[in-house]
Amino acid sequence: MSRLQDSTLERQNDSELNQLHGKIKSLRHVTIDILSDSQRQNEQLDRTSSSFTQLGSNLLQTTRQQARTFSQQSPARQLRTIGYIVAGLIVLWLLAGWWLRSGSGGKPGNTTGMGEDGQSLR
Repeated sequence: MSRLQDSTLERQNDSELNQLHGKIKSLRHVTIDILSDSQRQNEQLDRTSSSFTQLGSNLLQTTRQQARTFSQQSPARQLRTIGYIVAGLIVLWLLAGWWLRSGSGGKPGNTTGMGEDGQSLR
């Protein structure tokens, strides 16, 4: 009887060990997937950082060139350039306000604020 119990316990232990091995194997795959994903994300962050660094350096260079060009211009031409920039910003501000007030966001459709049954949508 003791041998039968030992044999049964051995089979149960083997079965439990196989299940544990399967779980460990799947945990290992999950860990490897997490590592791969974090490495891809780090590479993407490095590329993004590099892009922003390059953008910052290009912006600084452009600003220096603009300052140099502006210092060489006559005061009247400087004022006219500033006026064009301000006027352009005001036009953009007005267009954005009109676009947002229209309620449609530039999409075709109902801009009356009324539903099909004549009830207010608001």
